[in-house]
Amino acid sequence: MLPVESGHTFMNEIEATKLAEILGGRTWQSGGGIWLVVFRRSDGRVAVLSAEAVTEYQSEEELQSGGDPTKSILLC
Repeated sequence: MLPVESGHTFMNEIEATKLAEILGGRTWQSGGGIWLVVFRRSDGRVAVLSAEAVTEYQSEEELQSGGDPTKSILLC
């Protein structure tokens, strides 16, 4: 995990790729060097794993447009 000046920690591409392989998701680069692991659920919702949180969105379009998550859990 990569620490940044603001105190946040982000996954790099290698970490996200390995995690996606283990969990059966796919990687997504959300900009600014921030890598996420994305899982499409059977009900169409999308779960997103970052170094700091797990979030759920109604759809992938909602995630990509910067919409608000329906649920989230902070990991740190």
